[in-house]
Amino acid sequence: MTEIINPAVHTRKKRVIVVDTETTGVLPFDRIITIGAVKVEGDELQRQSLHLIFDPRKDSHPQAEAVHGYDNWMTRYQDLFADLAAPLRKWFSWADEIVAHNAEFDMRYIQREFRKAEVDMLDHPIYCTMERAREIWRGESAKLDHCLSKIGLSRVGQRHGALEDAYLTAGLYLHQQGVKKPLPRVKSWYPPKNLKPFPERPSGDLPRRSPKRRSAGG
Repeated sequence: MTEIINPAVHTRKKRVIVVDTETTGVLPFDRIITIGAVKVEGDELQRQSLHLIFDPRKDSHPQAEAVHGYDNWMTRYQDLFADLAAPLRKWFSWADEIVAHNAEFDMRYIQREFRKAEVDMLDHPIYCTMERAREIWRGESAKLDHCLSKIGLSRVGQRHGALEDAYLTAGLYLHQQGVKKPLPRVKSWYPPKNLKPFPERPSGDLPRRSPKRRSAGG
């Protein structure tokens, strides 16, 4: 007997979310400061994106702060990751696959934050553009900027932004999938959607961080 397969099951385009994070450092106990993500459906970059900033509850390592540029004073006045974990997890549920450059690094921090917030961790297949770049360009640097230079992409400024890096990684991902469509050039990037105002930084050493509780709706 011939099996009848519903064609509708196989016609939907693959949904991918490309993500990047900026963190307080690179050690296991470091925390996420910003997360950026873009959606790709099939071979098309979607207009929907995500860019959020959090209070990591600790200061950034000086080298990390030099990379992302978020001051240890202003981060104290931002949302806790736990406050937005549930809607953020729902946003990721759209995807069939998660993509990141050096995915092991980003996913370590993302999954840890979801776990600490008592929200289901991501259970998607993971695709790492860095690992794939090492296969394509053997013996060469697989850093994002180096990979981008090979496909005609580059960042706007010197600092690393989570949304910009997610966007550029999406371009690298599509290139690795054989998609020849160029990404539109972006002249500037908007700040995190949930960025909150903060008072003027005090002179001298910053005071110790005061306790901060998760919001009632978080």
